[in-house]
Amino acid sequence: MDKQYQILVVDDEDRIRRLLRMYLEREGYLIEEAEDGEKALQMALDKNYDLILLDLMLPGMDGLDVCAEFMT
Repeated sequence: MDKQYQILVVDDEDRIRRLLRMYLEREGYLIEEAEDGEKALQMALDKNYDLILLDLMLPGMDGLDVCAEFMT
């Protein structure tokens, strides 16, 4: 892989984030993490990720709210 793609993993469960990070880094991807919707939205607005893996069932601002806010 010539370019290292950047992925944002968003999940409120630490073990899921760690597992996804482990597998994706093994494949050569650069991974950043967020544990809630508010942090994920701010990170997505501040940086241009190639992919965002976003859990829908987040406390507070859920994944659908993050998407809606990001698209406006």
